[in-house]
Amino acid sequence: MILPEYLTTFFLATKPAGGWPRNFHIITAHNPGIILGAELNAKADENLRKELNLSGSRCFRITGCSSDFTHREEGWGVAGLTDEEALTIGKKYGQNAIFSVTDGILSVIGCLSEERIRIEPWEKRYLGPAMETHVHPTSSS
Repeated sequence: MILPEYLTTFFLATKPAGGWPRNFHIITAHNPGIILGAELNAKADENLRKELNLSGSRCFRITGCSSDFTHREEGWGVAGLTDEEALTIGKKYGQNAIFSVTDGILSVIGCLSEERIRIEPWEKRYLGPAMETHVHPTSSS
């Protein structure tokens, strides 16, 4: 089941050298099905980073966040995996869903159901580099 919160997720990241890959996935190891403490999340995140690096995939830091920035989860953008490979990793880390960017379109894919929901162009959900303070993405400043 894809939770409605996933459909309103925004992303903070520094654009990778050479620009965004044409196709990539966003995977996190944080809070797998339950709320974990910072220490356990950090350990899971480090294990995920090592696994992605060993896979030979190109990975870069991406933080998913709620539209009001009250919830953030550090994750990894990873280019070079198929949907099946990315889902396998998401499942291994106990995730409900992963994100996919295919030809510039952001989608969410349920790890168990493999249901895919197309959201909108990636650029509409990308807010720029992670910073401590951000203006609400729907506010006008």
